[in-house]
Amino acid sequence: METTVRKFIVGLCLGIAITMFPVAAIAQTEPPVTPKPPVRFPGPRVIVRAPPPPVPNGIVSDLKVAADANVNLKFCVSEGDLKVNGWDREEIRVFVRSGRKVTARILEKNQQSGKASWVWLTAAGTEEMGPASECISGSSVEIDVPRGTTLNVQGRSADVVIDTIKKVAIKIVEGNIALRNIPGGIAASALQGDLLVENSGGAIMLDSTTGNIFAYDVAPGQIGDLFRSKTNSGAISLQKVSHRQIEANTITGSVVFDGGFLAGGIYNFKTSNGSIGLTIPEASSCKIVASYGFGSFETGMPLKFIYRNEDTRAKNLAATLGTGESCNLNLTTTSGSISL
Repeated sequence: METTVRKFIVGLCLGIAITMFPVAAIAQTEPPVTPKPPVRFPGPRVIVRAPPPPVPNGIVSDLKVAADANVNLKFCVSEGDLKVNGWDREEIRVFVRSGRKVTARILEKNQQSGKASWVWLTAAGTEEMGPASECISGSSVEIDVPRGTTLNVQGRSADVVIDTIKKVAIKIVEGNIALRNIPGGIAASALQGDLLVENSGGAIMLDSTTGNIFAYDVAPGQIGDLFRSKTNSGAISLQKVSHRQIEANTITGSVVFDGGFLAGGIYNFKTSNGSIGLTIPEASSCKIVASYGFGSFETGMPLKFIYRNEDTRAKNLAATLGTGESCNLNLTTTSGSISL
């Protein structure tokens, strides 16, 4: 009896084991799925650079160059507001905001001091902005230079202010130019923009294609210095310009002169389509030749007419003011008025 019961129990256990085996096998081959975090593959190597030290007013580039007191500086600017200021230090300092880093090429040095006497500023190359460029750029560019600096600038699109240096030659395609306290001479061209010259001297040549020209308190540096201004479409206004030779020429626009004439002076004012207005001392002495085409000639000053032709096709006159021996004054307009 005990043997039979024992066999029954053993058989029952074997049956249960055989019945459970497939389930166990299935459980081992298909374990429960446990969510895992996604696999992240390494991307390209990122080079982390330390940020530049903080600088005031958002300046992103700062360059210093020891320079001679009478340094020659040249550069071009592709865009941005440009300010150049003279100071008493023998150093060039360049600040650029939101633009490329500026580098200096020392073209020549003073043999005694070892300081740069001829400097060319260019833009450095960067990974973000590409290779180096001859033209600097930024939202604004500020340059401090010795007061004796001779500056040569070319630019594409920039509003320019230059103050208190020796001499300037500048050409900007698009933008206004303001020049102050430049005693050694100016040659300035703004193809699309206004020109302002104030408290300056020397030989001065101002040229604009579509812009106005203003000059105030300007004098020659030496005898024979010429003041010349020309614009195709714009007004020319001259006040207290004391050169003995003055030329003001515009195609479409007015010419205004307020000042005195000097002995031996030659003054030429011309416009094709505009008026000419002169405010001069009553005691002035000049020989006047005027041509005013389809326009008019008006004066309240005591003139002695040599001849006066009022033909409607070609009006012209010659007259003397005072003795007429001091200077020559030539006035020309095709369609406009002349007033003294």
